[in-house]
Amino acid sequence: MLRLSKFSILCILLTWNLASSAPELIAEFKGTGNQTTVDFSVTAPWILDWRINSDYNKMVSFDLDLVDGTTGVLQGNVLRAKALGNGVRMFTTSGKYRFRINASFIRWHLKVQELTNEEAELYKPRRPR
Repeated sequence: MLRLSKFSILCILLTWNLASSAPELIAEFKGTGNQTTVDFSVTAPWILDWRINSDYNKMVSFDLDLVDGTTGVLQGNVLRAKALGNGVRMFTTSGKYRFRINASFIRWHLKVQELTNEEAELYKPRRPR
């Protein structure tokens, strides 16, 4: 009986440790067309996991800007796409932000996730083609 309880405790600790190292979901946005999301606060390092889909393969346009959530000042363009796809982008600044989306004929899905410093060190951006 004692052996079983030690094993159970070990399993719980391992599961808790694995779960605590997963990226933390801060915000998730889905939609179509042009929109500005609600504000979200995030601590660096963090990633944007994005996906754009459509029923059309041509004449699609997607433009994603990062805007300061307090002042409304444009922080920069995050993504400009003329084709469908998905990807991840890492950010190294903390703050309160919102996204401004301009999309034609596109369904978009955005996830903001905080990373630990260790997870950020493992992030390897893909080289441009």
